[in-house]
Amino acid sequence: MTARLPKCQPGFVLLFSTPLRAGFDGFDGAANVAPLPGLARNPANLWRNAAEAHVLGAGFLAAARLRQHEVGRIDLAGPQGEPDHADVTLITHVAGVALWEVWLPAPLQAFDPLRWIGWLDIDAPDSVAARIWALLAPQAVQVSGTAGFGQYLPVCALRLPEADLDPLLESEAQALVRLLWRDRQDRALKPSVVADELARNTCARVGGLSLIGRRSALDLHDRHDETAAEAAALGLAPRSLLPFLITVEMLCIERAVLQGLHDRLTRSAPTTVDGLLALRADVATGLEEYYGTTLAGTRFGDEVSLAGEEVLGITNLFDAVINRLDMVSFTLTTHAEQRMTLLQFWLTVVFGATEIGFIASSIATWYYDSGLATVLAWTVGATVVSAIALIAALRNRLSA
Repeated sequence: MTARLPKCQPGFVLLFSTPLRAGFDGFDGAANVAPLPGLARNPANLWRNAAEAHVLGAGFLAAARLRQHEVGRIDLAGPQGEPDHADVTLITHVAGVALWEVWLPAPLQAFDPLRWIGWLDIDAPDSVAARIWALLAPQAVQVSGTAGFGQYLPVCALRLPEADLDPLLESEAQALVRLLWRDRQDRALKPSVVADELARNTCARVGGLSLIGRRSALDLHDRHDETAAEAAALGLAPRSLLPFLITVEMLCIERAVLQGLHDRLTRSAPTTVDGLLALRADVATGLEEYYGTTLAGTRFGDEVSLAGEEVLGITNLFDAVINRLDMVSFTLTTHAEQRMTLLQFWLTVVFGATEIGFIASSIATWYYDSGLATVLAWTVGATVVSAIALIAALRNRLSA
């Protein structure tokens, strides 16, 4: 059956999100990475810039929230049919997150989703994805201070240069959904589940299928994609992929921004009022960047964004951040009220005791007009005794 399937031109974009180390301004050198050939660099930059202007809009780009760092090309040595190189770009965001974009073009081959699932298995040490991240580890330390990553989301870009999409969907719908899920189990999926997944297709083009799931995203176009041949000849991602890819990358950045805010609110909440004020200001700034990420663009990929925010749990994470921020605000208010209550307590003690001391001084002066030491002793004694009595009375009142 596999022999009767159309030939496929597969490509994969591996997306790794990481924190961004404060003060990062580029690499001091990239091990295992060579400069991207100029023949590929020029069209890649041209296509990318045009797609970003179309998807994000001039206003968002002018705000300069994002910055791209070209890392270069990694040569891969693997079995025949696997990608022989990877083009790496780092995207940084002003909110303190980074996104690694790794483009892996593979040669024309038989349609074989199970094989590609193996390539994308980041937990398998000998997989393409795991080998790529191992090679990027030295650069990752420079970027985030750690060799680990937060979220991993591969995007599968499949092109059918000589076939139509509909026949493939009829025969390989289940295989496509398993690729979207990166599912390696042998048990078949229910037809209703497969139909529901394919019904979430957000591509508006004839012969196109664009899906986003929790474990990967899938962009499939048939022979109607006129950009595929030129991109394959240059080893670049097809221009038809870029709007979908940019939208998915923005979703990954959104999630990384919110996850960083949530982690800070839950794991390192300060215990002083000044610290809480500083934290609230930082979170407010981070949320402003999140709003800029999600709302400043033209929302060309609005349908993809809405689906992705739900599937990737971004909406729930945003609600969790807002709830945590409300808790910080409540804590801040409570601490302020406690501080004010304590201040009022001591002011009452000081002024009350002082007033009683002045009264005692007046009485003592009337009785002992020639005994300064006696008057002073009466004044101090009355002040201390009244202060002790006030403290005891007010404490009993507050604890009642």
